[in-house]
Amino acid sequence: MRNTIHSVLRYSFKTRKTWWFTAIAKTKARYARTALGSFWLGISTLMTVLCLGFVYGTVFNVSNFKEYFIYLGIGLVIWTPISEAINQAPLIFITNSNSLKNSTIKPIFFVCQEWAFQVQSFMQAFIMVFIVFLIFSPGLVLNLVAAPLHFFNLLLFIFWLQLLISLLGTKFTDLFQLLPIITNLLFLLSPILYVKKSLGSFGFIADFNPIYQVLKLLRNSIIYGLPYFQLGFIVLIGNLIMLFLSIYVYTRMERKVIFYL
Repeated sequence: MRNTIHSVLRYSFKTRKTWWFTAIAKTKARYARTALGSFWLGISTLMTVLCLGFVYGTVFNVSNFKEYFIYLGIGLVIWTPISEAINQAPLIFITNSNSLKNSTIKPIFFVCQEWAFQVQSFMQAFIMVFIVFLIFSPGLVLNLVAAPLHFFNLLLFIFWLQLLISLLGTKFTDLFQLLPIITNLLFLLSPILYVKKSLGSFGFIADFNPIYQVLKLLRNSIIYGLPYFQLGFIVLIGNLIMLFLSIYVYTRMERKVIFYL
């Protein structure tokens, strides 16, 4: 098992320049005919934050709109790549079926490519939103010192989750219909639009939500400048365990993927 996992990691590392470049090309193609290009990633997020901030800020009777906009904006920026990764994962191998059938490219290549696309989209949106927030709260830039571990956890989480779902989605195509429903429910049940205390006695829902734990640690470290090292390392260990588990499942299914397409 160690050799097979090592070969997958070695192949992914060896082809890193290719899947990273193709992910960039995918982003450029997506905004090829637009005047602002990939800036729309940040603009769309800012517009969403502006609209939702005024609506839900009023509904929840928020006393400090500036703090609420920052809380909501950073939460949405982090949530977006997670939800996109979950929803797109079942289609990774199906979308690239021709390449898988007519070339020697391994399936893991396309998982890495989609992961790189999500990471690039996230970073572009995050940088733009963060720069805007710095205008209203310059102290946020110092808080980034507390966030590297949680950024790393987010990237690991997206990768293994996407890999695992892509393998399951290839065999069980109903996942493509089911996952958008699940992600919408998770979004509504996670303290992103509202603070955790609003859940009252149902706060345990957020405590047992792994997606929210990853999101919360990164968001809170950026907003409040707290490192949360202990919780961060616990999440890191969980991510590493799930990473190796998902790669192991991949090694067992790698040769079967082509037959499900």
